[in-house]
Amino acid sequence: MRRLLVLALLAVVAAAGITALSSSMKFETDRGPGGSRTIIHFAAESRHSAAPAALRLWRECASIANHVRLVSGPIDDGTHWTVVLEPALGPHTERRLTGCLDDLTVDGIRGRHLSTVRQTDLPGHVSDPLTGGGVPSIPVRDG
Repeated sequence: MRRLLVLALLAVVAAAGITALSSSMKFETDRGPGGSRTIIHFAAESRHSAAPAALRLWRECASIANHVRLVSGPIDDGTHWTVVLEPALGPHTERRLTGCLDDLTVDGIRGRHLSTVRQTDLPGHVSDPLTGGGVPSIPVRDG
């Protein structure tokens, strides 16, 4: 009986330890304040055309930032690709996304993160005092 109690206690302690460890390692998405945006510039190299390579690279990494809205992109300006996300990514999500763009090699496609620009207090957005999020401002016309 005593042996059974010791085994049961060890099982409970092990389960609690595993649960605590898994919750401490869980990634929580983060985002910037409302009315902010992140602009990411990256390059994609491949033995074939660059356009399908960049689109494939973005498709593989985009799930990291699926909690924010893709405003535009990926757009090619001839030298690099640009993606605009709103609201801005938080620091942890930004590191994960740029790391994916740098580290992921898929089907002979090699990505390279070039730069990240964070913009806050965008024109046309006001801060919502209840949520802290930005909402599009509505112009008021007199008369």
